[in-house]
Amino acid sequence: MIDYASEVPRIASWFFEQWRPLYGDESVASVERRIRTWLTRNQIPTALVAVSDHDVVGTVALKDRELPGLEYGPWLAGLFVVPDHRRRGIGALLVAAAERQASALGVRLLHLYTPASEGFYERLGWTVIERVALPSGTVSVMRKRVSGP
Repeated sequence: MIDYASEVPRIASWFFEQWRPLYGDESVASVERRIRTWLTRNQIPTALVAVSDHDVVGTVALKDRELPGLEYGPWLAGLFVVPDHRRRGIGALLVAAAERQASALGVRLLHLYTPASEGFYERLGWTVIERVALPSGTVSVMRKRVSGP
């Protein structure tokens, strides 16, 4: 994503619109600031983008921490594909790329949480390990082994 830093404001607006209830009192500017911390290479946090015809159409991130109070980590987060490009396998490709990146960084277990896409991740080999109640609703916390024995 570092090569697409100019797209961060647009990505932040996608996230803010898609997951508004999860952001509570945060502003789109604070979401943008957080995404800018992902502009790295070969370390966590980092983010990847999907590009079609020179246009960013999706993103996914790897983060150290995600849900307060849970000691799991690292996390796959921020998987988003623009609506016009959904149902084409881009989300699955982004998840696979993030899993490979995590493995290359020595991660053995990767985690995520989702309010509504449990089935999608299960089809990609992820397993629910618990459900957590948040102010915005219950989310499924999931895990996947991405490297090691």
